[in-house]
Amino acid sequence: MDVVISKSKLSGHISAISSKSDAHRALICAALGDKPCLIQLESTSDDIETTANVLSVLGAEIQRDGFNFLVKPVWNHIPDKCVLDCNESGSTLRFLFPVAAALVHEVTFTGKGRLPQRPMEEICSVMRLNGCETDRNLLPITTKGLLKNGTFSLPGNISSQYISGLLFALPLLKGKSEIRITSALESSSYINLTLYTLRNFGVEPEKTDSGFLFSGTQRYVSPETYQVEGDWSNSAFWYAARFLGADIAVDGLSPDSLQGDKAVVQIIENFSSSKDLTVSAKEIPDLIPVLAVAACHRRVKTVFSDCQRLRLKESNRILSTCDMIKALGGKAEGTEDSICVYGTGTLTGGTVDSVNDHRIVMSAAVASLICKQNVTIKNAQAVNKSYPAFFEDFKKLGGNLNVIDVR
Repeated sequence: MDVVISKSKLSGHISAISSKSDAHRALICAALGDKPCLIQLESTSDDIETTANVLSVLGAEIQRDGFNFLVKPVWNHIPDKCVLDCNESGSTLRFLFPVAAALVHEVTFTGKGRLPQRPMEEICSVMRLNGCETDRNLLPITTKGLLKNGTFSLPGNISSQYISGLLFALPLLKGKSEIRITSALESSSYINLTLYTLRNFGVEPEKTDSGFLFSGTQRYVSPETYQVEGDWSNSAFWYAARFLGADIAVDGLSPDSLQGDKAVVQIIENFSSSKDLTVSAKEIPDLIPVLAVAACHRRVKTVFSDCQRLRLKESNRILSTCDMIKALGGKAEGTEDSICVYGTGTLTGGTVDSVNDHRIVMSAAVASLICKQNVTIKNAQAVNKSYPAFFEDFKKLGGNLNVIDVR
């Protein structure tokens, strides 16, 4: 689907959608619990549905009531061998890669889009050292042999999702296990969110100087219900829109949330400065495309540093973010680990190739608020990955939007 957006003034109240990060974690913990658990959401998305589907193949029974999921644990239906299609969801793959290996003797993981290009070498290597063979480091990957307890050493600057996956898996193993983080941890808020969800399901590893220790005796204990919180990551698009002149209030977000992307509030506030700024992507990699759009509205230079991991997202987001801004008449430069935006206050408009990246689609839509001419976004259906109702909400707030090509 391609869409054309003309300049408009957005205003009104919007309700935050359910947190994709929180939903993934809650569904996994519920599937590993001791009794059925109702996961309550206000919305869903392709990635959340992918995690639910993969858990079903692993043996969980999942019943739907609107957006809610009643999850019955896997224990009575674990297969000896299975194929898990992770679609385009990196979270599903990385969270459930070690979990599946702890449950199933032989598992083949597949995926679509950019997922088969996203490296898995670090987690494959550490699993090979602990009883689980893997045939390669890129999808499709087949694991053979159940994961065994032991020491799991990983660098902290590759992907926090690897560490979260091990945090989910190690309570399933007999005997003591340890996660050792061998370098400075990035995206630490995502680890904290995983630990928070584990605590809600009765699991609390011991924190050590280098990581986490599991006694081998902990088990998942499910609450009757779990309410998924509002999503700061996707609400960031509306906060950026406010900086570009929209009059929007976002409801349903907790200021006490452990989601690191709530930092968008302070970052956007800092953007009011008339001085050059540097923003590190270490803790907020998913915010960078829309923050780069917001930076175009400044009249000074904004540098986004520590962007290495952006190259391994749904697109190479260093390249795709810079291409988006330049396609709309702005000036941006990228390096291997940074993006520099030279703000001019406004943008011209133009055609953006989303490269099938949901965050590029939504960032380009927000950019239309300061464009003099129309913005055309190609492959705008990519929003279904995380925020299927984005364009519906955009129109509710007063956005002028037309679909010109449905494929």
